[in-house]
Amino acid sequence: MDILRAIARIIVRYRIAFGLMTIFLLVISVYGIQNLQFESDLYKELPQDLQSIKDYEILQNEFQGGDNVIIVVKISDIEEGGVYDIRDPQVINSIYNLEQKLKQHSYVSGTFSIADVFIQSLGRLPKNEREVKFILNALPEDIRNQLISSDYTTTIVPVTISRDKNQKTLTRVYKDIQRDIENTNFPKNVEVTQTGSIGVTYRILALLQSDLNKTMGIAFIMVILLLICFYRSPVRALIPLTPLAFGVAMTLGFMGLTNIPLGIATTTVGAMIVGMGIDYGVHITNRYYEERRKGRSIEESAEEAITETGKALLGAALTTIAGFAALSFSVLPALQRLGFVLIVGLTLAALNAVIVTPAVIMLEEDITKLLKGHYETPEIRAYSGILAKFFTVLGKSIKNHPRRYLAIVAVLTLIFISGATQTTTEVRMSKMIPPGIPEIQAINDVINEFGGMDEVDVVIQANDVRNPDVVRDIYRFEKSVLADSYYNNAFESQSIADVVVKKYGYIPDDKEKIANALKGSNLITSDYSMTLLKFKGNFMGTSQEGFNGIMRYFKEEISNADFPPGVSVRITGESYIDYVLSELINRDIPRISTYGTFFVIIIVLLLFRDLKTSIAMILPMFLGALWTIGFMGLVKIPFDQTLAGVISMIVGLGVDYGMHLTHRFKEELENANPYPIVTAVENVGPGILVGALTTAGGFLALLFGDLTPIHNFGKALAFGIFASMTAAYLVTPSLLQLFYKRKLEVVKNEKTKTI
Repeated sequence: MDILRAIARIIVRYRIAFGLMTIFLLVISVYGIQNLQFESDLYKELPQDLQSIKDYEILQNEFQGGDNVIIVVKISDIEEGGVYDIRDPQVINSIYNLEQKLKQHSYVSGTFSIADVFIQSLGRLPKNEREVKFILNALPEDIRNQLISSDYTTTIVPVTISRDKNQKTLTRVYKDIQRDIENTNFPKNVEVTQTGSIGVTYRILALLQSDLNKTMGIAFIMVILLLICFYRSPVRALIPLTPLAFGVAMTLGFMGLTNIPLGIATTTVGAMIVGMGIDYGVHITNRYYEERRKGRSIEESAEEAITETGKALLGAALTTIAGFAALSFSVLPALQRLGFVLIVGLTLAALNAVIVTPAVIMLEEDITKLLKGHYETPEIRAYSGILAKFFTVLGKSIKNHPRRYLAIVAVLTLIFISGATQTTTEVRMSKMIPPGIPEIQAINDVINEFGGMDEVDVVIQANDVRNPDVVRDIYRFEKSVLADSYYNNAFESQSIADVVVKKYGYIPDDKEKIANALKGSNLITSDYSMTLLKFKGNFMGTSQEGFNGIMRYFKEEISNADFPPGVSVRITGESYIDYVLSELINRDIPRISTYGTFFVIIIVLLLFRDLKTSIAMILPMFLGALWTIGFMGLVKIPFDQTLAGVISMIVGLGVDYGMHLTHRFKEELENANPYPIVTAVENVGPGILVGALTTAGGFLALLFGDLTPIHNFGKALAFGIFASMTAAYLVTPSLLQLFYKRKLEVVKNEKTKTI
């Protein structure tokens, strides 16, 4: 390609100027990294135009008054000199002091605890255990059980928070409350933990930030170790790594400058770009060293590396970007952002590889000459020893027995097809958070001790929900759902109908009586246009399939419910949103995968304009994706918010390996090489292996993250890379050997005649 060669000459000639320009952009990127923010409202990761999300906003604003903090006060030990009963007056006094501290914050709109019970009953705090027991025993049992656990070891302090939905405010609120807890003098043996929506969200964001730094750092370490192993030199290992580091920094800087937040999906960006972006620098470096071994000068080698490798890299980058572009068709904002950021990141990584790598590699050679007085012909482990022999044998074997290797691939495919039928979906937030962290353990204690269960909320809207007919229909609907508790796992409910029945024993026809019963109720809005019907039960504790069945039950019951005309009944709440998310992902997977595959095929056909060649490149891509789905089914990795786009990603990445082999095969064929398959596998095979190992290494670094979705994402992508590489090694050369059999015989005969 004359254009590429001309660009290559410009890059080589003006490499210092390009290097200075890159450093300038790097400085700007460092400034942008300092502005990176994490998405503190996890529900912003979902499409905001969905009715269930809008209703959830109503639920938060109208009925719950914002975020909540649950402070769990627990007897955690039985050491001598401490308290052994949560009803001890010392504990109650400490709880009261903590509440007073909390109420000084403008964002705290309300608190409640057992200390408030005594203030309301006695006008003061209790002086001894006799007073404590007397007041608590006088409370209705259901209210007492909401305040103190049955074994008297735990109590809770619910705190209602009104705050701006951003990371800075969330962090300030969490740290302020944590400071108040630490500054309150609780007796010995008492443990106090902050949990609830603020505590759990803060912990998730902390884990996200930790995972970003940890996985990206480990990815760099793994890649460095692999490069040192292959290049036999720490200095030469830094050559392809330098432009990659620039690309990662520029990507994160771009996110900070354009206010793209980091979430569960985009936290993986650093490690992913490390894994994928290193491929570009490795191929250019390898081709450069190959040309140097042929005796070419450093300038000629750099030009040839950019020109020849650039053709394959252009195609590889375009197909990878095409696979990621399909993520923009997702309905989930998190996946849309992930796709956009990865496109930007890979583009920057590719540009840095083409521009920075030649400059760095030539600088290294010049410094070597300055120190030793002469240039050194580099030796790469991948191109010598056992590894080199392996690829030589593989190339010759495929040339002689292409059908045999295709048969092996067919058997592997049948195995993975069986696994593909076992894939599942899992999107419940409770299943994504690792056990053992204090906030999660505390929320589990609340659930176990105070009957806290999963909740399904039904929003009922009318001109006036105090209408007797509306209240009666709410009551009938509520009881019919509870009657099916064997099927829906609903064990408890709460509604305005219950409040009215509790006061009168029946539902009167007099609207004024109903209005009188509902005074002060938090189940009805101030304009009386909406009310909330709550169902509690074990909805999340079942399998994802069982959970989906329960949510479908509620949907069907609501659609079949008999309410007066003009009354709107809608289901919402965190449990139902998890179900909606599951349905969205199940629709997203085939759509994203189809678009990604279509875009990649179009680009391959446009680049090579040869159906046979395109098939040889595309088939390994399909196989890599199919084997990955089968692997997920066999090892029980479910699809989730992040993995919904994994097939499109693997399609975009998997075609690269076949593309490098095909490009080298055609290059050798044009040069009248009678055995182009052998040469292609010998020379490109090691580079593909290095690229695949470093890419998979970047993805495997995600296993060191704390969040379950990030673990699974790393496993699936790493396997997808190895699957695509294996398919490319076995399928692409075999098909090319079969497709070009006659032409190869002609070239071989002409070569024989020449000799």
